[in-house]
Amino acid sequence: MPFPHSPAPLPDGDAAQSFRVLAEHLADWESWEDASGKVVFVTPACQRITGYSLESFRANARFIEGIMHPEDLPLWRKHREMVASGAEMVEVEVRVRTQDGRERWLACTSRRLHEEDGAPGGIRFSGRDVTDRKIMLTQMKHQAWHDPLTGLPNRALCLDRIDRSLHRARRGSDNVCAVAFLDLDRFKVVNDSMGNPAGDQVLREVARRLAENIRTIDTVSRLGSDEFILLLDEVRSEEEALVTVRRICTSLEPPLEVAGRQIRISASVGVVVTRGGGCADEMLRNANIAMHHVKEHGGDGIAVFQPSMLEQAMNLMQLEIDLHRALDNSEFFLVYQPIMSLHDRKLTGFEALVRWNHPERGIVGPSEFIPVSESTGQIHQVGRWVLAEACRALAAWRAQQASMRGVVMHVNLSARQLSQPGLVEQVAAVLRETGLPARCLKLEVTETMLMENPDYANLVLRRLKEIGVRLCIDDFGTGYSSLSYLQQFPIDTLKVDQSFVARMCREPGHFKIVQAVVALAHSLGLDVVAEGVEEEEQRIMLSELSCEGGQGYLFSRPMPGEDVPAMFADRPKGH
Repeated sequence: MPFPHSPAPLPDGDAAQSFRVLAEHLADWESWEDASGKVVFVTPACQRITGYSLESFRANARFIEGIMHPEDLPLWRKHREMVASGAEMVEVEVRVRTQDGRERWLACTSRRLHEEDGAPGGIRFSGRDVTDRKIMLTQMKHQAWHDPLTGLPNRALCLDRIDRSLHRARRGSDNVCAVAFLDLDRFKVVNDSMGNPAGDQVLREVARRLAENIRTIDTVSRLGSDEFILLLDEVRSEEEALVTVRRICTSLEPPLEVAGRQIRISASVGVVVTRGGGCADEMLRNANIAMHHVKEHGGDGIAVFQPSMLEQAMNLMQLEIDLHRALDNSEFFLVYQPIMSLHDRKLTGFEALVRWNHPERGIVGPSEFIPVSESTGQIHQVGRWVLAEACRALAAWRAQQASMRGVVMHVNLSARQLSQPGLVEQVAAVLRETGLPARCLKLEVTETMLMENPDYANLVLRRLKEIGVRLCIDDFGTGYSSLSYLQQFPIDTLKVDQSFVARMCREPGHFKIVQAVVALAHSLGLDVVAEGVEEEEQRIMLSELSCEGGQGYLFSRPMPGEDVPAMFADRPKGH
């Protein structure tokens, strides 16, 4: 019988010796059975792969079934039956348990052997250890479906699981599908102030906390950057979903230890609940919209998606599109609100306020379009235009009227502008272009902006002071700056927020706040401007507190630039 097509007796003499040497060095496990099922030949590879002796496999053709993974045993037996029933070659991959308890993958091929006359001659089995390949494929699959930084499911796997959950909800069960879009608040501050490694540490810790606090049937995924998705399966109502989301979010409350410092993390969370309607992408979109609704209201909260939010989001998107053309079409304009001395009503300055004359919507206020321009980066172009236009206006008024020589122009900076590289150079260039002395420009920033990255803010403010620009903290009392930081910043002026001024005459608590702010400012060598002065009684009380300046409807509403020269021409002192 020709070798190796049948399980004939092995060669003798030199041929046998050569064959044994070859068999001993084969990486693959070879085993031959005769027509009766008796093992007549097996290579030593079976022992190298499994740890069990060669004799164990030679003595019992079914020994391999005893070390096979129970889940793979039915597949193996079907594989053997197919060969026994006439199939020429059948392939299968199974797992076996080695003698030391490890698991190995075998790629198995079984072939029918024939005698010279064509009669069945037995079975030839070949087994190759493919464990390393399986591990590599598993790792590649894991990498394709998981976030490399946190190990959580990624966007692709998240969408797949949401689709499956929606399918289950559509089958008529009592359960709903709930998705929560979680975005960390002020995460950019951590990255900017402490570096990307610290930011990565925060993301890994947040991922760990979320994963440890979800139910076994739920999924937490990382969508990207500081965004995480919670998929809540088998919840019965929106109320149950919210209870679960709140419980999971409480895991973020304890401070994190990062680079030797304790930091606190909060999140803005948008939740969408459905009984199977829509698709995964739509669920994520709506949850994202709800999350941004929370962001717009200060963050650190949870909001459930409402259809009206989608309409608002579409309006914002249209607003963003319209903003791109607004500068080119000269749709922005400035109005100027006078800042007066509370003691003698003398003009001391103006605050430049930007407005947008939208061709369809009419006048749009800054509270509506500035956040959009901040998020898109257009604030850099808008901010430079505002700065240049305001400086140009005051320079022209100074040239026309001697009474304007001591007037200062207040211009607001946004958070994005303050963190913009080259801000100081931009301000210096505008002053050169317009011819306005640096001492006549006062830039306003808020407490919140300063405290987002106080060290960087302090550096920028000091560079602005070096070129002669004055500085002011706007809306003082509404933020969270500490006295130690306030002492470090090179500030000239504090502005008392109008919310305190409006109620100071009727509520002793607000009067005491204003009194304390004025005293604090004076102790630091700063002057004070009160916002929202609308009543003479307020002016008198503020003046008695030695508050230097005020602005508000008592003196004037914001006015177009062309009205300023006439209104303040040769204005006598005390009128």
